[in-house]
Amino acid sequence: MRQMRKILAAVLALTFALGMAGCGRLQISKELATVNGNMVSVAEYKYYLENIKQQMLQEAGAQDEAAFWSGDIDGKKATDVAKERATEEMIRVEIAYSKAQEKGLTLDTATEGQINTLVNAKDSQTKAQVDSIKESTGLSDRGLKTLLEKTSLASMYAQDVQTNEPDKLAVSDEAVAEKYNSDYARVKHILILNSKEEDTSATATADPAATENPDEVSAEEYKEQQKQLADEVLAKVKAGEDFETLLAQYGQDPGMTSQPDGYVIDKEGNSMDSQGGKMVTEFTQGAFSVGIGQTTDLVESSYGWHIIKRYDLPTSGTVYDTAVQTIKNDLMQDKYNELIDSFKPEFDIQIRQKEIDKIKVG
Repeated sequence: MRQMRKILAAVLALTFALGMAGCGRLQISKELATVNGNMVSVAEYKYYLENIKQQMLQEAGAQDEAAFWSGDIDGKKATDVAKERATEEMIRVEIAYSKAQEKGLTLDTATEGQINTLVNAKDSQTKAQVDSIKESTGLSDRGLKTLLEKTSLASMYAQDVQTNEPDKLAVSDEAVAEKYNSDYARVKHILILNSKEEDTSATATADPAATENPDEVSAEEYKEQQKQLADEVLAKVKAGEDFETLLAQYGQDPGMTSQPDGYVIDKEGNSMDSQGGKMVTEFTQGAFSVGIGQTTDLVESSYGWHIIKRYDLPTSGTVYDTAVQTIKNDLMQDKYNELIDSFKPEFDIQIRQKEIDKIKVG
């Protein structure tokens, strides 16, 4: 379950690449919110915000961060969405932390040791990562340690619910099947590359003058030729020629050889095969734009042109098992969030929105 894994796994990891420049330390005592009188500082909030930002960028497959943060998500500014999600996460952790205390849950010696080792990291790589987080959020060593203890206890509460009250997080097979069929697709594609692959053979290091081919076309000419080829292949597909035969004849994606049954992906482009990975946005959108048995027109991406065909989803095998487990985790996460949110009326939650509004994203 994602919530149960992430607090000490993801939180202790603290390895997201922040790359923040010019961010000064904030006073950790500056109040941003209170939950039943327990103060949450601006620095703590920025910690949640940094995690949410990285999640959003990863989910979107965004390569241009500036463009992503200047854009909208479902009619809202992406920056506002990030802040709202960070606020939700912060409140949920505070509630789960309080519930853990109510149940008398405490951190074991091993977890406390892990937290201390991380905060006081000696090896240069981990220390640089921790220092980057402290610089971007304003957390002191003590503030970071306290936050990690709090989030770890919140994770323990989630684990306690899963162990002792499993019915509250139970997910039906019907719900899993519905999400699998609506949010996943199996596709194959004929890829026509828009540029030549780099020559990595031994001859690539030879004298360029000795290997120069006077008849070699320019990059622009090659791209034009490949686009013409893509148009020709698409015409063959539309004329009813066998897609598998055309794929074998023209396809330039080596992944179609290693994945002969195609790619199973979700709506975010995450691949369910053993190597994981994420498809480019254009490919994912194309895959879900057609029904089973249908093919797309040319879908252009940074790689070239794709002609995508959608197939029936698998109903067994490793890829199927991976997808089903991912769906169960997501649905359990949703149920856990709903459970935590149901406790909100019990809590006095005060948010200083003006302080949140001052925080820059991106």
